Amino acid sequence: MLAIVDTMRLYSRFPVALIVFLALFLVVRSVVAGEEAALKVRGSAGVMGDIDSGRIIYTQDADTKLPPASLTKVMTLYLIYEALKAGTLQLDTELLVSEKAWRTAGSKTFVKVGDKIRVEDLIRGIAIQSGNDACVVMAEHMTGSESAFVALMNAKAKELGLTNTHFVNATGWPDPEHYTSARDMFLLASALLRKFPQYSKYSQEKQFTYNNIRQHNRNNLLWRDPIITGLKTGHTREAGYCLIATSDKEGQRLAAVVMGAATRKIREDDALRLIHYGNRMYETVKFFEAKAVVRKLRVWKGEVREVEGIVQEPLVATVLRKERASLEVGVFYDEPLIAPIVADQKIGSVVVKSGGKELFTRDLVAATPVERGNIFRVMFDSLRMATGW
Repeated sequence: MLAIVDTMRLYSRFPVALIVFLALFLVVRSVVAGEEAALKVRGSAGVMGDIDSGRIIYTQDADTKLPPASLTKVMTLYLIYEALKAGTLQLDTELLVSEKAWRTAGSKTFVKVGDKIRVEDLIRGIAIQSGNDACVVMAEHMTGSESAFVALMNAKAKELGLTNTHFVNATGWPDPEHYTSARDMFLLASALLRKFPQYSKYSQEKQFTYNNIRQHNRNNLLWRDPIITGLKTGHTREAGYCLIATSDKEGQRLAAVVMGAATRKIREDDALRLIHYGNRMYETVKFFEAKAVVRKLRVWKGEVREVEGIVQEPLVATVLRKERASLEVGVFYDEPLIAPIVADQKIGSVVVKSGGKELFTRDLVAATPVERGNIFRVMFDSLRMATGW
């Protein structure tokens, strides 16, 4: 009889437990769905991801071709920074302003015909004031004409894998054949900040005065949140309000792209919401810096017995915070590794996994060359390889 009573109690409690479980499940699902819905960009397209790992966390119509407005200037700055890094351009070089540059319509730095302006001031005119005239001055100096500079822009877009991008000018002035996508702008912004970190300071400056005219940075997020580091705003009637917002929070660098918003505030609110979501939900883990030694590998028949295996680029992964503990890194290589070996030769692979699932693979390359050893070293190693000794 006692057994029957206990069984009845068990069954009487089961529906209550089931109801509680289902209620909790529905609440959690509702919260998750609500958060995902809150991420939706109120414009034409949006993307958010990690600058250093390249992982894209959020997309919305990411590959739709859209007018970029002044987001175009990120490519203009990319080519300027590339020239500075190569030494073909210097920050203190003074450039002559042409009549074409002076007459350029749209947002201005307010250069004057015949003026000579330092490259660094022109960079500020582009990055802070979004000056179309400053873009034309730089384009004409670097390639002789804006049209020649545009050809360089399109070649660089192809090199960077921007498959939905085509430029017609250096400024973002509306044209039916001038377009890009949110994904391409994320890729471009990430490349800019990875390759030229020394110049990122210009997009963070809140104001710039030239020709006695002070203009404030159009990116209001610089005032709203201390983690914001740039990068570029854009607006035309055709493009709507666009923004590439970048951030740095405790070493995690994110970029959010919003295109086609109806107002300036909407583009800023949406971009900031995406970035805060990325910071809250994801963690970026850096395993190795660029050129860091991952492992020393045995070399046979060489003048030295080991070679350092390095990665060319930083080895970085972005994962959900709850998956952090499941990350693992493995090195794979074929033995025997026989000299001669040239510098940067692939000698293995570095594999990053999460929960046993491969996230990505990077080449392990030789840090230095290894010449073939003398005849005695070659004979000795040949004997050891043959006998397994």
